[in-house]
Amino acid sequence: MSSSEVRIDVKLFNVAGALTGNVQRDDIEPSFDVNVKLEEVDRSTTEAAFNFAIAMNTKPSIVRFDVNGIVRVFGESKAVDKLLETDPETKVPYLLKKIYQQIFVSIFLLSGIMNAPHPPPDLLFLSVKNEAGKTEENPETEE
Repeated sequence: MSSSEVRIDVKLFNVAGALTGNVQRDDIEPSFDVNVKLEEVDRSTTEAAFNFAIAMNTKPSIVRFDVNGIVRVFGESKAVDKLLETDPETKVPYLLKKIYQQIFVSIFLLSGIMNAPHPPPDLLFLSVKNEAGKTEENPETEE
């Protein structure tokens, strides 16, 4: 999908991190467990809005990151529908990948301030647990 078809604006409401364990060793490379909620809250013929919440926990338990906000997608309805499709290789919706690309810097900076491990930039390109998928999505009716 070309970037000329859609424009995506991500607004963060909350970016939080909490140290969950006392283990802070440089020889440990933690893995990240991700839980996602993506909910459509508004749609017209030229734009759609989605609330999102992403929670990331390390294994072993070292840090937890919570991010939530709203993403507005501007473009034709077909282009928005294309973004909601799941990438067959990663099983992650294309929209979620685009959201993560934009919020990664915030999480990276927060992890540096906390002296905690940061998630990889391609975390959602690998795998994700999707709690809600496309909830609250109503089929379009032509008037």
